[in-house]
Amino acid sequence: VCTGTDMKLLRPSSPESHYETLRHLYQGCQVVQGNLELTYLPADADTAFLKVRSGETPRGGEGRGSGRPLTRVPPSQDIKEVQGYVLIAENNVSGLE
Repeated sequence: VCTGTDMKLLRPSSPESHYETLRHLYQGCQVVQGNLELTYLPADADTAFLKVRSGETPRGGEGRGSGRPLTRVPPSQDIKEVQGYVLIAENNVSGLE
């Protein structure tokens, strides 16, 4: 489980730190407790952090805290649940992975 955000469409003061914050919040996350807000991403933003790759231990999932890779994780897996709203707006990326 990871924490969501509640910034709505407020423009970030630093686009670089905003991207890093989103990456830190959602990387390896399968369940977002709160809102999933993807806003103001630059054209060159790598959105691969939204998936759990094979061999990674998802936060809030099986194997939590063990540090051992999960063998039952498919090659890639999206965020499965958002307990708030999803906001995807004001981005310059051509698509999300």
